[in-house]
Amino acid sequence: MSSRPGRDDAGAGGARRPREPPEQELQRRRELKRRRQDAQQLQQLKHLESFYEKPPPGFIKEDETKPEDCIPDVPGNEHAREFLAHAPTKGLWMPLGKEVKVMQCWRCKRYGHRTGDKECPFFIKGNQKLEQFRVAHEDPMYDIIRENKRHEKDIRIQQLKQLLEDSTSDDDGSSSSSSEVWVPTP
Repeated sequence: MSSRPGRDDAGAGGARRPREPPEQELQRRRELKRRRQDAQQLQQLKHLESFYEKPPPGFIKEDETKPEDCIPDVPGNEHAREFLAHAPTKGLWMPLGKEVKVMQCWRCKRYGHRTGDKECPFFIKGNQKLEQFRVAHEDPMYDIIRENKRHEKDIRIQQLKQLLEDSTSDDDGSSSSSSEVWVPTP
């Protein structure tokens, strides 16, 4: 008896194929290996064909609803359907004459305008100083006007310093008995 059960026994492990000569067994194994490789190559080719032949996902557009589809296709509506079929769809307006802005105001939370637009019910309300500051900073001349004011102020300060120096130098040079007092005019 052998050490492995069912190896030599025909009844224990089921029907076994009789042992083939070594050349035939080698030939059979090569054939099986070649068939497996052929099957793998066939699968790869099928995958490559399906991958390269099919369009990428999202390339084929699904049916989109068209604007003219909202109007029934009856004999009296051809003109309206034709108008909507060729109407532009991009932009902040609609083809039927009603302007539509897709934006929300931060103040009143309504759609159709932005913060600071005149349509907003809170356009004049709110913090007036902040509004004036915002309007001033949006003005392109604001920086130039501010710089001019600063420059004029510096010139005025220089003039006043010069007058002060002149008045103190005159007091030092003149006698102390004089009671003249110089008052600058605004």
